Amino acid sequence: MSQRMRWVFVIGWCVVIYCFSEFSIFTGESTERVLRHLLAYWPFGAQGDGGASPLNFLVRKSAHVTAFGILAVLVFRALLPRRWAYIGAWSFATLYAATDEWHQSFEPGRTAAVTDVAIDACGALVALVVVWMWRRVRNVRRKEISV
Repeated sequence: MSQRMRWVFVIGWCVVIYCFSEFSIFTGESTERVLRHLLAYWPFGAQGDGGASPLNFLVRKSAHVTAFGILAVLVFRALLPRRWAYIGAWSFATLYAATDEWHQSFEPGRTAAVTDVAIDACGALVALVVVWMWRRVRNVRRKEISV
């Protein structure tokens, strides 16, 4: 895949993240409503006042980790073979997370939180550590095969 095409994927994923922040369907209240509706069909259901709130929190924060983990991996691939690809990818994802939270501060029904930037940065870091480990194992296996 060409270097330009890799950057197209990065830009595309940034647009996806932007859209998640832009549209009101992805607010906390909206996901809470959807989860309560879905849980009503399960035997343990959404009875009482507690309902989906802890699950809503988990789903929303997992989405942060996943979205910015994917962004970091895409940027890493676009930056290869540079020596600073890991640092550049993490920095890009973290900076984009900060701008995304700033963008959310202007959207009705959305809030900006520094903790979300930290969660996004952790998601990017975890994804890049997984990539680093995978590449290391792959390189060791290649060396074993060539011997």
